[in-house]
Amino acid sequence: MAAFRFRATAGSVLSALAISALLLTPPLALAQSHSHKHAEQHEHEHEHDHEHDEFTSPGSHVHGHATLTVVLEGSEAMVALQSAAYNIVGFEHAPKTNEQRQEVAAALEVLRQGKWFTVNPQAGCELADADANTDLNAEVSTAHSDFYANISLVCQQPARLNEMTVTLFNLVPSVEKITVQWVINGQQGAAEISLVDNVVAF
Repeated sequence: MAAFRFRATAGSVLSALAISALLLTPPLALAQSHSHKHAEQHEHEHEHDHEHDEFTSPGSHVHGHATLTVVLEGSEAMVALQSAAYNIVGFEHAPKTNEQRQEVAAALEVLRQGKWFTVNPQAGCELADADANTDLNAEVSTAHSDFYANISLVCQQPARLNEMTVTLFNLVPSVEKITVQWVINGQQGAAEISLVDNVVAF
């Protein structure tokens, strides 16, 4: 299957949106290891280990599926995405060609920009910090790698944060479903979203 290629974007959203005075919140340290079963739908099943931060992520490495964690504490919101690399670039081995290396770099840049989701404007949230990485760039690449994106927001009206729209499906058609787990000021919940139903209400 041909690898999906991210469309190039002009400029950096981080440079336009990041506010240096708000860079007090470190990005969510979404760990890259947790224990789960890889249920690959194409050929076989096996297990591999990753450490996860606050939630277990059943099926987080299933092709076509991704997981999203949203945590709001006070005025600081953290958004963490994890997806199988296959969903993002169409392969899960270390990039072997210049084209594959460019695809990985472009994917990381798009994830890092944070344009793949929005929250309701009444909350007054602004991007404070962002990061993205992938196991594909590890010195010892595994057969089944992931992409991670960690976004920090600072919200002027955090009590009014009650909705998130995820547009990742439009950028990455290979992602069919996302399991969302959230903790908003002590309240928690979960939902599953897709291209046709991509809004999470908190």
